[in-house]
This record gives sequence, structure tokens and C-alpha cells, in this order.
Amino acid sequence: MKILLRHTSIDFSHYDAVFLHETFAVISFRVRSEIEEKCMQLPLVFENGRAAREAYKRILQGRNTGASSVSISDFDCSWPKETAQKIEQYAQHMYDFDRPIEV
Repeated sequence: MKILLRHTSIDFSHYDAVFLHETFAVISFRVRSEIEEKCMQLPLVFENGRAAREAYKRILQGRNTGASSVSISDFDCSWPKETAQKIEQYAQHMYDFDRPIEV
């Protein structure tokens, strides 16, 4: 599932859990253990807890219904885009490395 933000997107397939920290207006995404074994989490930071809660509901609803994408682009939030890109590149390298060679 893709989570669509204003200026980027989150590929949820690289994360195995999502947590709401409403008091701090943060949703954190835990990187899959196959990619990073030390339970690294990336924060999606919102202006307030209410916005974080609403975005979290959309994400869970999309995940639970098997949606291919969910848009939270109407919320003002920040995401560590460079770190997320490194995770995506590393995951892609791992998946390519494990793919059998076709003859």
C-alpha cells in the first residue's frame, strides 16, 4: 500500500507496524525486521494530535481493507524522506540479491 503525502509517499510494504503517539502528534512506522533487525522506527510528524489520529485512522482503514493507496495529503506533516529513500534502496537491493537468476 502507498500512503500519499503532499510531496512524497510512503511504501508501507517496507514497514511491519504503525503506531500512533497522539500526545506528541506522531505516527511512527517500524521498519520490517528483514530490512533492519533493530526495530528502527521513522516518525511522521503532524501539527497536532487530532490530525495524527485522523491520519492514523485512514492508514489503518486502508491497510485493513487491502487498499492499494491511501491519501493523507490534506494533512500538514513531515517525514524523513532521505532516510525513507535509503530504506527503500536497501530493501530493493536485498530483494534483487535474493532473486534467482533466470537462464
